[in-house]
Amino acid sequence: MDHAETVAQRLVEWVLAGARMEYHPAQSKGEHDFDLHYPDGRVSAVEVTSSVDKTQKETHDAIIDENKGGSAIATHLCKNSWLIFPLMNARISRVRKEADKYLAAIESAGIEEFWGPTDRRPSVDAIYCDLGVRNGSVASWIKPGHIVMGLPGAHGAIGASTVIEAVEREAFKDDNRRKLGAVGEGERHLAVYVYLTNLAWVPLVDHEPPPVMPTLPPEITDIWVFSEAYGKHEYVVWRASTSLPWKKLRFTLHI
Repeated sequence: MDHAETVAQRLVEWVLAGARMEYHPAQSKGEHDFDLHYPDGRVSAVEVTSSVDKTQKETHDAIIDENKGGSAIATHLCKNSWLIFPLMNARISRVRKEADKYLAAIESAGIEEFWGPTDRRPSVDAIYCDLGVRNGSVASWIKPGHIVMGLPGAHGAIGASTVIEAVEREAFKDDNRRKLGAVGEGERHLAVYVYLTNLAWVPLVDHEPPPVMPTLPPEITDIWVFSEAYGKHEYVVWRASTSLPWKKLRFTLHI
C-alpha cells in the first residue's frame, strides 16, 4: 500500500469502530482498493485516490518531506501566519530555513500581500529573487506561529469551497466511477487524500465544512477527504454521504 492507502485504512477503521479494511493487493482488472467489513457482516467497497497535480509532484515531494520539516514552517520572527507559494525551481530547503526572516522584513514594511513578479518593493523583491517565493499573503486562518508553503502554480482565494471542488473533481473522474460502479449495490466509498501542498490543504485543516449534502455521481455513496494536520501524528478528515452532510473530525494515528 502507498501512503494515502495506509492512512485511509487506519482512519476508516478509527472512525468506524469495529470495522475492518481488507486491502486488495492484486488489481489487474481494475478492482477497488479495499473491502470494508462491518461488525454486522456487511461488506462495502472503498477506493482511495489522491488530489495532486502530477506535473508538480517533484516540488510536492520536496515540500512534504517530513524528514526535512514538511510544508509548515514554525515562525520565530514573523508576527503573522503566512501562506506562501514557491516557484517550481525554488530551493525548498532554503525556503524552510529563511522564509521567516524574509517575511518578517515584509511585515516591517507594512505589507500583508505581495506578488513577486511585478512588485519591486525591496523586501518583496528580496524574497522573490533570493528564495524564489512567487507570492504570499497573511493568512489568519492558519494556525498562529506558522508559515505554510502552498502548491507552486496555484493562487487565489481559498476556503471550504476549495476542498469541495477538489473532492468533486476526484469523485467525477471516470476511473473512480468505474471502479466503484462495478460493485453494484451497497455502500461505495471514495477516500480522497489531499497533498499538503495542494491549495485545498489549508482550508481542509483550518476551516469547517459546509453543513450541506455532497454532490456525488451515482456510483459513489460515501465520500472522505483527509490529510495530515499541523502536529506530528495528527490527521483531519471531512466525511459525508448521500444521506449525511459534511462533518469534520480530528484524530491521532501512529503510522
